[in-house]
Amino acid sequence: MRLTRLIGIVSIAAAAMATCASADGPTAGGTANEAFSPDGRSSYIAVPHRNKSTTLQFWRDARRIRAVKLQGYFGFPIVAADGTSEGASRDGKTLVLATGLGHFRVLDAHTLRLQEVVKLSRQFSYDALSPHARTLYLIQHVASPNSNRYYVRAYDLQRHRLLKKPIFDTREKWSLMSGMPVTRATSRSGRWVYTLYTRPGGKPFVHSLDSVHRKAVCVDLPWMHDQNQLFGGSSSGESSSSAGTSGSYGCARGAGACGRSTRGRSESVEPPTAATSPASLSTAVLSS
Repeated sequence: MRLTRLIGIVSIAAAAMATCASADGPTAGGTANEAFSPDGRSSYIAVPHRNKSTTLQFWRDARRIRAVKLQGYFGFPIVAADGTSEGASRDGKTLVLATGLGHFRVLDAHTLRLQEVVKLSRQFSYDALSPHARTLYLIQHVASPNSNRYYVRAYDLQRHRLLKKPIFDTREKWSLMSGMPVTRATSRSGRWVYTLYTRPGGKPFVHSLDSVHRKAVCVDLPWMHDQNQLFGGSSSGESSSSAGTSGSYGCARGAGACGRSTRGRSESVEPPTAATSPASLSTAVLSS
């Protein structure tokens, strides 16, 4: 079982300003060998072979249901520095696998049949998947002196095309973003995807992605300490834990999600209202 760190993030003051610009970018193209269905009963295991192929296994209630062989090395995209990986849609019907950068395969989560091949340039890596797999969100890395700057893009899986307009907080002048993803929490419905980013030279922020409506909101955190602490665990007076828990817990008050996720399962409670003012957002990401 993967051991994760304890991280406590502070509340956001009402006057917090939104910005996602300027920092170093996220890691790209990393994959994991295992993913889980939202109900925690199904697991998917990608087994690589020396002949440049991958066997994808579908397990349900600890029983192997079926397996298929894929040409190439595929895995489930890693989305944050804490090793969080994704790949299964929230409705449990779709899988997305990645190999390196720019190459994705979309499969039926039950039959493991190939539904679509998404092949783009190596500028692109996985970011998120909407609850019913209508939209695949991607990170488009931009070649510049800071080569890790990026845009968030949307690929329409129903129309099979990359949309031209980047996904960004429209209150900002620029759609170009950067930052290092630390950890992630997702609302129970899968609509809201919250990612905690560090920003060297600035302050950490939470990127709140509305994966249904293709919108985003960014909120800076009033973090006054070394941001490396967000990667390395807790220190006295700067983080808190809930004794006897394991997995991760994320809460975003005013942005529509509170939840705790453990290996293979997410438990969350969503407020009846959707996102309100980004300045009212308060977040905590706890893992042990």
